[in-house]
Amino acid sequence: MFKKLLIFAGLLAILGGCTKQEQDPIKDPISLDEVFEVLTEQGFTLEENENSSTESVFTLELNGVTPEVYSLEQNMLSIYIFPSSTERANGIVDFDEKTATMELIEHQSYGINNFLVFYVSENEKLQKDLYEALILLEAPK
Repeated sequence: MFKKLLIFAGLLAILGGCTKQEQDPIKDPISLDEVFEVLTEQGFTLEENENSSTESVFTLELNGVTPEVYSLEQNMLSIYIFPSSTERANGIVDFDEKTATMELIEHQSYGINNFLVFYVSENEKLQKDLYEALILLEAPK
C-alpha cells in the first residue's frame, strides 16, 4: 500500500512539472503622456480636438473610460487609457456591443497593453505609420 502511494505521489509530481504554464509578465500600464510622447517623437502633431462631436461612436465611454480626443492630419484620434490590458479588452467588447448594428465610417483601431486608439481616416499610409509608432510602446524599456 505504501509503495502504491509513493508511486502515485511521484507520478503527480512529474505531471505537475510537465503542466507548468508560462504566464505573460504583467506589463506596467502606459500613460497618456507616454502615448503622446511617442507619437510626438515619431513626428506626429496632435492638436486638441475642441470641436469633437460628443455623438461620435469613437468618443463613447467604454468600460467606464472616456477618451482624450485629438486631431491628427485633420482627422479624429481618440485615445482611451484603461487601468489594465484586461480592462482594455473589455472596452473593445463594449465598443463592439454598442456599435454592432451601426455602419461605421473608415477607421483604424489599435489596442496595445492598456490603451486603445481609434483613428478615423482613409489614409492607409498614415494608419500604418501610426501603428508603427504605437507599437514602440510595447518594446521593453
